[in-house]
Amino acid sequence: MRQSYLVAAATFMLAAATSTVPARAAQRSAPGPCREAVNGLISLLDGKTDNGALYRETFATVVNTCGPAAPAAPAQPAASSDRSGCDDLATAMTDLIEDDKMNTAAFVKARGAFAQSCAPR
Repeated sequence: MRQSYLVAAATFMLAAATSTVPARAAQRSAPGPCREAVNGLISLLDGKTDNGALYRETFATVVNTCGPAAPAAPAQPAASSDRSGCDDLATAMTDLIEDDKMNTAAFVKARGAFAQSCAPR
């Protein structure tokens, strides 16, 4: 009889310990796919095709799955005439990925700047 109490107590303690560990909200992308997605954004920006569905989907993928999860301000649609810095912002993200710094605060900052300045139209 005493063993059943010990088993129940051990089960409860195990459940309590695992429930206090925060679960990841979503699986984050690896550096390779993120680098390809960011390079795709650069190509779309260079080709002035940043107003289509492909740009919107790729933008959402990069902003929502690349790098560490961090609360971000919602992306604001950028003015159509001021997209000149978007290529540089995307290139900065690529540089950080290639320097193995995708999971750093610097990448989160670059991703946030890109999200704010280069949101889909």
